[in-house]
Amino acid sequence: MSWLNVKHAMQLSPWIRIPLMWPEPGLEDVEEAQSPEAWARYYAEGLWEDFASEKPEPGEVDLLTNILLMYAIRAPAAFPDFEVFLHLPHPREIPLPVYVDLVEIEDDEDRETALRALTHADASYAIEPPIVDDFDSPHLGAGLRVLRYYQDEDSNEVHVGLRYAWRYEKGTEAADVLIILADPDAGRILRALDDVDEFARTVRISPDEEVDTWKSS
Repeated sequence: MSWLNVKHAMQLSPWIRIPLMWPEPGLEDVEEAQSPEAWARYYAEGLWEDFASEKPEPGEVDLLTNILLMYAIRAPAAFPDFEVFLHLPHPREIPLPVYVDLVEIEDDEDRETALRALTHADASYAIEPPIVDDFDSPHLGAGLRVLRYYQDEDSNEVHVGLRYAWRYEKGTEAADVLIILADPDAGRILRALDDVDEFARTVRISPDEEVDTWKSS
């Protein structure tokens, strides 16, 4: 069996991974993995340290801590069991959540149909035809990247959605890999696009025997 390997994405500087449970299994001796409060404080302080030339105003570290805490609690609920990352290139920006996971393949569902469905490439609810691009990954092969504009049902705001999908097949194993993000600010998505592309290309599927390396890294 294989598992979704996102550890390489964790090494990219604009990205912060949110643990899926507290304390995170295998990290019982890591303080910031014990609770969302500890995690939020750790990253808020660390992000401001990374921008040492821009000294935070009074209260800004606490503000970022509270923002990260909110995302740590709420963001995973949007897509349960998905890995959750926050794109946060500057401590004064609003985090952009990104979700990634494996999706079970339905019986007799061919690759192209599945990837177009997962990325909403043919979404009838889109305000204009989605922008569909081929997207190659060095680890997952040929996939799709789809950008679409749609109206949020609750707020009636126009949102921008971005999805990536690939089919992974090796031996008797097969699954689709899906990345999801959305935001009401089109500029926020477009500014992050290069970083998200880089993030997407680090995601891979690894064999079970490497799982201990993941837990210890």
